[in-house]
Amino acid sequence: MRDKVVVSSPATIANFGPGFDSFGLCLDSPRDLVSMKRLPQGRVVVKVLGKHDLPSDPGRNTASYAAIKLAEACGCRRFGFSMTIKKGMKPGSGIGSSAASSVGGALAMASLLGITNKDLILEAAGMGEELIAGSRHFDNVAAALYGGFTVVADARSRTILRIRPPEFEVAVVIPDVSVETKRARKLLPDKVPMRDAVTNLSWASGMVHAMMTKDVSAVGAYLDDRLATPYRKALIPGYDAARTAALSAGAAGVSIGGSGPTVFAVCEDGGERVARAMKNAIRSEAGIGSKSFVTIPGDGAHVVD
Repeated sequence: MRDKVVVSSPATIANFGPGFDSFGLCLDSPRDLVSMKRLPQGRVVVKVLGKHDLPSDPGRNTASYAAIKLAEACGCRRFGFSMTIKKGMKPGSGIGSSAASSVGGALAMASLLGITNKDLILEAAGMGEELIAGSRHFDNVAAALYGGFTVVADARSRTILRIRPPEFEVAVVIPDVSVETKRARKLLPDKVPMRDAVTNLSWASGMVHAMMTKDVSAVGAYLDDRLATPYRKALIPGYDAARTAALSAGAAGVSIGGSGPTVFAVCEDGGERVARAMKNAIRSEAGIGSKSFVTIPGDGAHVVD
């Protein structure tokens, strides 16, 4: 058990291609830094660093909420702590900001309590996600906790498959708009055509095989979707133009990060070129600016101090 801990928790891309609410990819960067230290019993203090306006109320902040839920699950209902969250990503951008904080908070609490059970940490992090998204889903938090490419094989039993992905670049472009997860979920239909369901099942099977065989071109080829993207792309100005530009610039595949507005591309190389092409296309088509970065698949959250 420790008195103080610092956890680095990464950005992620959920709904990776055809894996709606199932596939997740951990990114090497950006990351949240969650610092926690013990306080006298029952006292909880939360501080958020950075330019993003996030709640400091322990019951409304995903990191502290996940930490509290983990402590309760372990029978430590009156555990006191102070927490400082240095945000590395903008909330509502589609790269798992709330999941990074949730996993960071849960893992920090686990470290202070001497808990190593990843199932407990995953469940607590899922509760943090539920606080923001309105439902307890695990595609982002599983990728942030375990790293690499993850598959929520059974949400009921919390069965997570972990696959080490091949080496590739991820060009990420975040248009200057915000998309709330709850709003994005409301756009999805209750029923989809059978042909779309079958197509997605085929692509998802291909994606798992591509990840396991380390075939980057195949990862890009299967990075498509008919269950969510056709409905959610309306929330992302210039999405179709960005997709076309990325593929013309050499990307292996393009899709939406999470609920959006992030647009990302998988690239064997030339990630910076692809990111510029997407940014220029969005500005030309929709008249809005974007932020971008290029990263690689990452190894998940870990204790750094």
